[in-house]
Amino acid sequence: MGLKSMLANSSRMVFALVISATLVTGCSKGLEYKRSRIAAPPPAPTEPPPPTSEPEPTPTPSTAFLSLPKSEAKYVNEDSNVVIENLQFTNVTGIAIYIKYSKNVTIKNCFFNKATEEAINIERSTNIRIENCLFNGTETGVYAMESQLIKVINNQFINVRRRIGQGRGQFVQLNGVTGPGNVVENNQGENFFGESDPEDLISIFKSSGTVDSPISIRNNTFRGGGPSSSGGGIMTGDYGGNYIIVENNTLVDPGQYGIATAGGTNITIINNKIYGKQQSFTNNPLYVWGQTGVTCSNINVKGNRANWIDKNGYNNLGWNAGNCTSTAFELPTPITLEEMNVPAHLITKITPAELLEIRK
Repeated sequence: MGLKSMLANSSRMVFALVISATLVTGCSKGLEYKRSRIAAPPPAPTEPPPPTSEPEPTPTPSTAFLSLPKSEAKYVNEDSNVVIENLQFTNVTGIAIYIKYSKNVTIKNCFFNKATEEAINIERSTNIRIENCLFNGTETGVYAMESQLIKVINNQFINVRRRIGQGRGQFVQLNGVTGPGNVVENNQGENFFGESDPEDLISIFKSSGTVDSPISIRNNTFRGGGPSSSGGGIMTGDYGGNYIIVENNTLVDPGQYGIATAGGTNITIINNKIYGKQQSFTNNPLYVWGQTGVTCSNINVKGNRANWIDKNGYNNLGWNAGNCTSTAFELPTPITLEEMNVPAHLITKITPAELLEIRK
């Protein structure tokens, strides 16, 4: 996780409102990539909307996640038809579950409670399903590289911590994931400021779906991001990619940006809700900007709603850099915090008291 292809002489140009950041990430087996990404500049300022109130707390039922039997870290290598379920991985040094050269692996109903690296690392594997798991205090939740048929469904994430070992810091990252059937859907996540250090909540890096089955980022609800000057909510097309859809997601205070396309082709961003209060790092809720020097075209942005106050106190509704060809960019319509309809207690797999306990 480059400077923008449209700037032929970018090394000598300075943008006063742009902050750059370089991220170096890698797995425990020496695989890594490096990304330099610039924060999108804001458009012309307008007056901020009036403040809105927080939603009322909603009680949540207790679950058995905190009392699951504890397990040592697991390594699944060149294996198939594996099910890992109903286990707790606590205070793991390294990766909690490492899957490599494997297929047909299901991980469900597990609790990942603090790990110095990824909770789940998937490499060069096929048909991996992560469902109904709870993640807390890991460097990254799910990382999948050069794999196919990755499904991350109905999980909940709390407090990723990127700067432990200069890691990735995402709820989910797909890196070089290709083919049909890749989905990140119906997940919820919350980063509590001062307890977490996220980069992108969802990162789609050099990854491509197909025309009939695009990578699907749908129906997720996330709250909390920053203080990264380059990171934010849902990043698509990073260093390229093809056939991705981001639809019906809800983001509250996700970081420097809300939803973005940094390159790639055939990317659709529709019917999402984005809210950002003024913070020292808030910049832009929604942008299209071909940043990496790769092809950037056929981007469709419409039907989104946003309420976003940038770090200077201005209402910012989004930005199209104009360097992705065949792009249809529709500015979002306003939305109030009440209309976002995000409960005070977003993490529902455990009670509020249990949430406080595991955040310590």
